Amino acid sequence: MPSKYEITYDTLPQPRQVRLDSTTVCNAKCPSCHKFQTKRKGEMSLDLINEILKDVSRWNPPLDEIVPVNYGEFMLRPDWLQILKLISNKLPNTQLVLPMNGSMLDEQNVKSLCSILSLKIINFSLNAFFQETYEQFMGFQMATMANVDAAISMIKVLRPDIMLWVSMVFDPQYQSDLERDYFIEYWKQKGVIPWILAASSCNRGLEIKIPRLEPCRSLFSDIVVGFDRKLGLCCFDAAFDAFDLGEYSGNLKEDWHKESVEAVRKIHNEYRRSEIPKCKNCSYA
Repeated sequence: MPSKYEITYDTLPQPRQVRLDSTTVCNAKCPSCHKFQTKRKGEMSLDLINEILKDVSRWNPPLDEIVPVNYGEFMLRPDWLQILKLISNKLPNTQLVLPMNGSMLDEQNVKSLCSILSLKIINFSLNAFFQETYEQFMGFQMATMANVDAAISMIKVLRPDIMLWVSMVFDPQYQSDLERDYFIEYWKQKGVIPWILAASSCNRGLEIKIPRLEPCRSLFSDIVVGFDRKLGLCCFDAAFDAFDLGEYSGNLKEDWHKESVEAVRKIHNEYRRSEIPKCKNCSYA
């Protein structure tokens, strides 16, 4: 069995995943969500989205994966379909991954989603199985969950190539072990991948009792561009204040290797992540 001290990562030549902080607006009320830890609000302009896509479209090999939202409900943007079409046209060889809570899905929107050929993964943030938990956790009526269930069935017919996930941020403060187990079993039977996330990830209010030493793998593979051009490395950093990485320069591949970014990776690879406040009490590695 390896020691955690044997784990280090090399920086990839280019990011594996790019996330666009396209909107911070969300209609769900999930108490575990990091967006409630910050007052940061905004929407990425179409000009900036086009700039990033034009930049990344020049990469060889192509970017592996793009996610058009960071913390927010992407389909609340009136131009969501236009943006997905832009991404698919500019980056036809890049896998498009879309997280959502499913509240905006109707038959027409499902058909529109299925028309985006580069869309390969949809992750539905559901966080509950029982009605009482769902309504309190998400702030939606149970009818929304039923709409998601129906949408999943429709997507499986129209686009069987799309991988479907359902996620639960699991914490005994919110759900029981039984609810988690029912959630997993129900969605497995539907042919959907259940994804259980630890609620302790990145300062969700729990103190890490045994310090994490091993480096965070996402710092070496993923990058986030904020609506205001701020750069982020951590998908849990809704406030974009875990690190001071500066702004998107117009050349994301150069930004990926800039000194401030490599300095964060060096701290992690040297098992000094506890020097970074947001990394100290994060369970993700």
